[in-house]
Amino acid sequence: MTAGIPETTAKHRRLLALAAALADDFAIRAAEHDRDNSFPVENFDAMRRERYLALTLPEALGGLGASVLDFALCQERLAQGDGATALAVNMHLFALGAMSEQGAFETPQATLIGSMVAQQGWIVGGGYTEPDIGGNWGFPATRAELDGAVYHLNGRKSFTSMSPIINFFVVNATLDGRDGQPQIGTFLVPRGTPGLETIETWDTMGMRATASHDLLLKDVLVPEQYLVSVRAPGNVDAGATALFAWFSLSIASVYTGVAIAARDFAVDFARTRRPSVLPRTIAHLPGIQFAVADMDIALAAARALTRRVAEEWIDGAHHSAEGIARVLLPKYLATNTAIEVVNKAMQVVGGVSIFRRTPLERYYRDVRAGPFHPFGNDQTRELVGKLALGIPPMDEPRWG
Repeated sequence: MTAGIPETTAKHRRLLALAAALADDFAIRAAEHDRDNSFPVENFDAMRRERYLALTLPEALGGLGASVLDFALCQERLAQGDGATALAVNMHLFALGAMSEQGAFETPQATLIGSMVAQQGWIVGGGYTEPDIGGNWGFPATRAELDGAVYHLNGRKSFTSMSPIINFFVVNATLDGRDGQPQIGTFLVPRGTPGLETIETWDTMGMRATASHDLLLKDVLVPEQYLVSVRAPGNVDAGATALFAWFSLSIASVYTGVAIAARDFAVDFARTRRPSVLPRTIAHLPGIQFAVADMDIALAAARALTRRVAEEWIDGAHHSAEGIARVLLPKYLATNTAIEVVNKAMQVVGGVSIFRRTPLERYYRDVRAGPFHPFGNDQTRELVGKLALGIPPMDEPRWG
């Protein structure tokens, strides 16, 4: 898609060119990994060689120092080649970006991990969603019990993307604070820690190559110093806003990238498809022109909102608990727009679009996952509506 957001700096152009080169390579194998439900190890090897795995790490740690806007636009381009690879690596990169911005790499343990990401291409990932609680709301069912200087972790996580290659698992758990009140702690758990087990559950309709299996923690022992952060219960505070700023903007971009790929395929198809009963290609049919216009208008709106909110965040806006309503908007708009755009692209291409020899049926399946990422559609609308009406987001009871 040629029209869109300008490349503003030499650094940004360099990062976007890197994402484009990787995307073009990944596109060659995307259909194969989707069909086989296999994890694209070779794609991650390539990102390791090119240091894309350190995209959002500060340059002081050896990373590429991408801003949240750089990150979003690079992920949009990467997803045009392989949405599943882009989504999987997103779970590593957004966490590094949020941690960097919040100064998490100032601790010795985190500094070591950041350096190993930059130097060796280590992967940081994990699961926050839990089958026991049906999402991300409230207290994690996973428990952390302190015994001397060691925590015992027990629980189960879902959607642990990149599970075959994660070096350090990021795990949140409920623990007792010093005042006896429950808190939510975030732990870094090294791969190979006894009691840590991947359960291969990932067999889905879309984003199949992310290997987002379940993670089982059964009496996992970790030193107290691997507790990297503690916060009060709930999903709405300044820390959560920072996390969701990096998450929402990048997730929006991944699904926008898949939608752009669908749009581009449909446009190329329309330009060359000439049924024998027509004197010219179907690009000359008004219905096709209207559908392409609808796609471009919808994508322009989603991309513009993503860019605008990223710029606002960089300028210091929305860094409060209430700011979460604004930073969630790009993800909501982009993921739902992606579904609409892929549907339009399939209408342009027609019945051929359901054959696996075209990528559209994969795009169709992949974009369905978008609205399920936190916050879901209903949760986002509730949160945005409450804050607009002056109702505290954690107000109880939630209804009535």
